[in-house]
Amino acid sequence: MITLGKDEVLEDLQRDNFFIIQNHKEYCFSSDSVLLSDFAKVDSTDKVVEFCSGCGVISILLFVKYGAKDITGFEVQEELCNMSKKSLEYNNIDSIKFLNKDLKSAPSYYKNDKVDVVVCNPPYYKLPRNYSNISRKNLIAKYELNITLNDILRSASSILKDKGKFYIVYTSTRLQELLKFANDNNLICKTLQFVYPKFKNSSTVVLGCFIKNANKGVDIIKPLYI
Repeated sequence: MITLGKDEVLEDLQRDNFFIIQNHKEYCFSSDSVLLSDFAKVDSTDKVVEFCSGCGVISILLFVKYGAKDITGFEVQEELCNMSKKSLEYNNIDSIKFLNKDLKSAPSYYKNDKVDVVVCNPPYYKLPRNYSNISRKNLIAKYELNITLNDILRSASSILKDKGKFYIVYTSTRLQELLKFANDNNLICKTLQFVYPKFKNSSTVVLGCFIKNANKGVDIIKPLYI
């Protein structure tokens, strides 16, 4: 039996009776994480890595959807990492592990091995000029305080097998940077899906699938309206 910490709550994922622990005063996963878990394609035998794993919802949803037997999450915030481990315990999942490590350490962690899939819902924004009034936890979760977009793509490329897949959800406003850094790291964009809020004409986020050392050519699939 797990013990919930202060302000932690147990929430139904509405999928096969699996639950997730969240802290509504500190961090809650967004719909973007759910969109990414639905967009990513994973085989049950794939070795999967999640960067910026947060409370662990993407990894758990990939396990539920695909039965992936080998998933590792990297999360730099110890409190979130511990919370995600409790969700694994509650759901009796033993094929996922969460590491309290900076994702920039992934290349050395997988020095003698390569993975099939990397997924990431990263911080979207560059640091504002004045961020003294923003909590450190929010800075890490939403802004490029500890890592940059290029750090993420470099680490993903380093640990992926040839033709391995990288899935990301990212702010549409920085799509040009995403594509540039991906190309710089031999991650070729193969699929893009733009997400629009209902009754809005501008996309807020984009879902992307990149393949290491693939041939060029991208498929823009039907947008989502949420």
